Amino acid sequence: MNALEKILENIPYLSADDIIQTLGAEMYKGEDKDFPELDKLGNYPNFIQDAIYIIAYDTELAVNGIGGVLDNMIDSIILKIIKAFQNIGANQEADILSKINVINQTSPFSNEIETLRKSLYLYTDFDIWSLLEIYVEQEKNKYIANIHLNHL
Repeated sequence: MNALEKILENIPYLSADDIIQTLGAEMYKGEDKDFPELDKLGNYPNFIQDAIYIIAYDTELAVNGIGGVLDNMIDSIILKIIKAFQNIGANQEADILSKINVINQTSPFSNEIETLRKSLYLYTDFDIWSLLEIYVEQEKNKYIANIHLNHL
């Protein structure tokens, strides 16, 4: 059983904050981590995938800036991050990242990327984590209800 499966097994007993914190800790545990790669999350619930994508994006952005995000995260992952922001209701963040991604396709060293970067949540007072926590809590409850329905 990998780390994600353990989280899902215990999900009724975890708060949204616990889930987010545990995902982050497990993702960056080190050499002994037992965590799927970002491009291998398809079998897990969408809200878990979304949280993972946002945590990975946040870490990459904080450590390596937007250049690191664009250089180190393949296009399919960036598109999933954009979708994750839309899912949690952070549409402005999704729009900015989407614009940056499009510009990067043709002009990776554009000054416009730098201008847009300054509007990303990490560089403003926008609290992405409260949106993620609300979303995870709502989706966790739906997930648990669905499990109970399937066992009836």
